[in-house]
Amino acid sequence: MRTTCAPNYQWYHGDLKGRAMALLCALTGNYGHLGDGMSTYAGQYKLKYSSTGQWWGVPDEPDRKPAGFSFCYMLNGKTETMTCPYPEHGIKAWLIYCCNPFDQHNISNILREQVESGQLELVVNFDFQRTTTSKYAHVNLPGVSWYEKEEMVSTPCHPYIQMMNPAIEPLYDCKHEVWIIRELAERIHPGDKAKYYYGDMDPNLVAEEVIKLTFEKGNFELQGLTLEDLKKGPVKFKHANPGKKRIAFYEQIHDKMPFPPQSYPSPISATAQFVKSGRMEFYKDKDMFIKLGECLPVHKPPFEETEYALDPTIRERYTFNYITRNSIHRVHSTHSNNQMMRELQDDSAKVWLNPDDAAEKGIKAGDMVEVYNDRGRLLAEAVLDPGVRTKMCIFEEGWWSRYTHGTSYNTLLKMWINPIHEVYFVSQMWAPNTSWNECLVDYRKAGEE
Repeated sequence: MRTTCAPNYQWYHGDLKGRAMALLCALTGNYGHLGDGMSTYAGQYKLKYSSTGQWWGVPDEPDRKPAGFSFCYMLNGKTETMTCPYPEHGIKAWLIYCCNPFDQHNISNILREQVESGQLELVVNFDFQRTTTSKYAHVNLPGVSWYEKEEMVSTPCHPYIQMMNPAIEPLYDCKHEVWIIRELAERIHPGDKAKYYYGDMDPNLVAEEVIKLTFEKGNFELQGLTLEDLKKGPVKFKHANPGKKRIAFYEQIHDKMPFPPQSYPSPISATAQFVKSGRMEFYKDKDMFIKLGECLPVHKPPFEETEYALDPTIRERYTFNYITRNSIHRVHSTHSNNQMMRELQDDSAKVWLNPDDAAEKGIKAGDMVEVYNDRGRLLAEAVLDPGVRTKMCIFEEGWWSRYTHGTSYNTLLKMWINPIHEVYFVSQMWAPNTSWNECLVDYRKAGEE
């Protein structure tokens, strides 16, 4: 049995779906064998090896480690039930690299308001494209694309680690992010460049030094690997089970190792708190789970604890579920300005609607539609698709505001924080999710009131 649950994270109760799927696999004995289990793959974010070597490069600072923070609190501020560490004075400055949050993040309008009000005192953006974020940044620095630098790459999609080599030299005044970060660090704390960033070494050579450190301090998956091995071509990660393919939970099922296995980049101590018994736990005996009736996976309908709790009148006023799906024409927000890709979409952002719903509102294919709620609005061209369920609007995320008539598709959303997701805090593993699809709207032909 193999299931995928990446879309689960995009709902307020998404964790319940994931727990239900995991429970189904456990009850049917589908763990520890080839083809068993479920995948929680979402994007290409999960590390398959220990990256702690990259933080152990300073001998006199053995306790250096990365710090994590949940983006939800940057927008919402503190909550009474949060376990995420929160800076004493909040977030005042932000360094951004190639992610365009002023279009791409939930309620991006709040980010814009934070800049305009001065709450965000300094936004430094380095990117290889002039995105919407460039407009709101106080400082823009020209970064390089993937094709202009050396890097080490791995993803959950395949069991290999490989080198990424520059195809061209950086264009114009563009600089590698290593160069940018170490120059910024030197100006904030003189001496940091030499201590932490290899002085004035070429950034591509710095990348090689970091790769060496990663292999030297890496865990089992990287044992015996060298930079020279990597330069010859992709190298397969090691795994404990016999055969060519890695089997999830093999050690826990066959070698009786405790649950959970290590989830990189965090140490095992961070995730071991999830199941203190060291075994699969079907029942979650924690105060917040008991309080909210979620000790076992249960069904909880969408919107009851979010939209309807915020305003009961929304039940009648906004009856359409707003879904943002990925596009095949770009990588999230990256390349939204690619003219050839835009031509494949008739150079027009589109919203997919059920034909019967659209007919009731007098909307035809190709009409300009305004999707709206109390938080914001979106302008897009109507596509009538019988494959879209009734009472649903679907928009392809990633469009920059300049291509949606100045409106932003993420202004419609709200960053809902589920207290269950605050029981622990392990960055990118147990933290408030983004609830992209927990959103209700209505729509009408543009220009109508």
